[in-house]
Amino acid sequence: MIEKSAVLIAVGDELILGLKKEANAYWLSRELVLHGYDVVALEVIGDDEEVLVDLLNRWAGKVTLIVISGGLGPTHDDRTREALAKFLNLPLVRDDEAYDQIIARYPLESRENLERSREKQASMPKGARPIHNPLGSALGFAITVKETEIFALPGVPEEFKAMAKHLLDSLEKEALLHFALCKVIGWPEVQLKDRIADIVQRYPANIMFLPEPNVVTVAIRGSESLVSSLQAEIRGILENDVLPEGVDNLEEAIINLASKLDINIAFAESCTGGMVGESITKVPGASSVFVGSAVCYSNQAKETVLGVPKEVIEKIGAVSEECALAMARGAANLFETDCSASITGIAGPSGGSLHKPVGTVCFAVTCLQNHRTWTRHLQGDREMIRLWSNNIALEAVWRELKKLDGKRRSEGSN
Repeated sequence: MIEKSAVLIAVGDELILGLKKEANAYWLSRELVLHGYDVVALEVIGDDEEVLVDLLNRWAGKVTLIVISGGLGPTHDDRTREALAKFLNLPLVRDDEAYDQIIARYPLESRENLERSREKQASMPKGARPIHNPLGSALGFAITVKETEIFALPGVPEEFKAMAKHLLDSLEKEALLHFALCKVIGWPEVQLKDRIADIVQRYPANIMFLPEPNVVTVAIRGSESLVSSLQAEIRGILENDVLPEGVDNLEEAIINLASKLDINIAFAESCTGGMVGESITKVPGASSVFVGSAVCYSNQAKETVLGVPKEVIEKIGAVSEECALAMARGAANLFETDCSASITGIAGPSGGSLHKPVGTVCFAVTCLQNHRTWTRHLQGDREMIRLWSNNIALEAVWRELKKLDGKRRSEGSN
């Protein structure tokens, strides 16, 4: 048996069919790694008893921990209990006392439906230990077989996390393993790997690259001293392109910096359709600096709401740097802000031409008296082009604020 090893299994037809993204196993994997566990496999399967039984036969006795997410609900396709009972060759028995504790949380009008689910949701393999669900009605349970601890938890993310903490609290955190994340903005993954190739060659097992549109997260793991040293080295090389330590995303970095500078922000969006405004308002405190985002999809809206000159659209086109600049200035005037950015482009799948193919996106950013325009030719499907556009616009605002911050600090030191 591999010491301090784990396998995580996510169950659900909706995961296999792509109707829902799996998040539970990925979240728990990182938590277990921080506790010193070697997560040897993440398995995503449908609601199939036989497949789950096969996986349990494969891993039980080989790893110290198996955690199953999903398949504990009241419907016909929730088969995790039955699969575990079949694997263990044990009957399912009801734990009414444990289920009563769950029902007691609910108002009287909800208890009738919960009682109808008792036969299913209160059942677990004989000898299993119940795990209380503080947020939902599905009872979790744990059982030991072949020296492997098996935990079965509901798949609803909030419930899974709350109940998984019961497991994590029982584990001793590995003091020798630490993590740090450097979020690098605006670098293609290949170029970034080349830029810090020396570090990667020296510590290949300690560096991981996690790319997403316009952002690459460099994950560092190892002893506390090694992580601290590598993080400082990477930040030294990429000083102007790494988010501040403790900042999770561009939106948060923008809000923090704009608040510090007492700068307010607005956006003008066409092909992103409000995505930028949505992303920045996800961060608490956005209202202190973010005024609004004008979603002007049609040419008429660009003209009437943002004041884009009609001749710009007719002679040069809505997808042009000239239009982008007029949109950014229009947003700054409309919302009376110091800083604004705009996006106008062709996200596809149709609408492109020989001179302006799908993926052509024009941007502009204005900050006080400064402005800049540029064009990118982005790849991917419609959603990927929109997401890239969102992150590129946010990067532009962040960099303008950084320039302004540097200027003010320089002036203050003189």
